[in-house]
Amino acid sequence: MTKDDFNQKALRNETETSVSYDLRPFENAQQEAAALSLGELVFRLSTGALNTSKALVLFVDSRYHNTPQISDHVEKLKAAGLPVSIEIP
Repeated sequence: MTKDDFNQKALRNETETSVSYDLRPFENAQQEAAALSLGELVFRLSTGALNTSKALVLFVDSRYHNTPQISDHVEKLKAAGLPVSIEIP
C-alpha cells in the first residue's frame, strides 16, 4: 500500500480538535492502512516535522487486528503528546 492508495481510500474528517480517518473501506487491510498512517506520523515526529496537537482517531471494524508495530507507533505518538485512538464506532 502506498500513501496515494491511503489518501484515495481513507475517509478523512477534521474538526477544531481532531483529525479522523475511517479505515473501514480498506476491509481486510485496515491494519496495513493504520500502520502506514501511524508510521508516517512517527517519521514526521522523528524529523521534527510533526506540527499538530489535534487528536488522531482511526475508525476500524471487527476485521481490524492490532499488531506490535501499530502498538509501538501509538505508544511513540502518545509519548510525544499526540492523542491517538483506534476505535470501532
